[in-house]
Amino acid sequence: MDSRITKQSIFLLMLCISNFPLFCQQTYDNFEGEKHVVYNLKKAGKLDSVAVNPFPNSVNSSATCAKYERSRIRYDNIKMNLAGKLSGVNAYATYMGTPPKIKLKVYTTAPIGTLVEIHLGKNTGNAYPEGTHSQYQAITTVSGKWEELEFKFSQTPQGSQTPATEVNQVTLLFNPYYNSTEVFYFDELVGPPLLNTGVVSSNER
Repeated sequence: MDSRITKQSIFLLMLCISNFPLFCQQTYDNFEGEKHVVYNLKKAGKLDSVAVNPFPNSVNSSATCAKYERSRIRYDNIKMNLAGKLSGVNAYATYMGTPPKIKLKVYTTAPIGTLVEIHLGKNTGNAYPEGTHSQYQAITTVSGKWEELEFKFSQTPQGSQTPATEVNQVTLLFNPYYNSTEVFYFDELVGPPLLNTGVVSSNER
């Protein structure tokens, strides 16, 4: 790659982040051939990253998406190792003003009011709390239909040792704190942009 293009891209990205954080977001995986993450399931849940969309609608008309079968382990989770570090994370991790929102399209038949949680952190060392920079939460408002959830900043966990500049992992938890089993379909996780926007690989089961 031409180094001049790389430097120019980084400059424009940083300019965009500093001046227009609401408009500078990135989709980490569209489950249709382009992704910037590698999935890592350390618990007992099952992930199919090329699942057929169970109920296409105006919120999500994509042919494929991810299907996650949650286990009974209370803190079952999906870890997404990113293709680089995230930029502008501090803009999201605040109670002040109108911060940009992490967004995720979700389909589930789990009850309305089901909690979905996202952790931004790093992929080395102890994942929680030392390796977690910030936590975000959203609540489902429908069942049996796609909806786009917007995640609000919840907290920076006590004991966190991860600065915003070191975030290179997203942890996704569906219905945490409960020993329940449900199936969740999800698509197009959108959040802070990557400094390195290289494509990791094509989707695999």
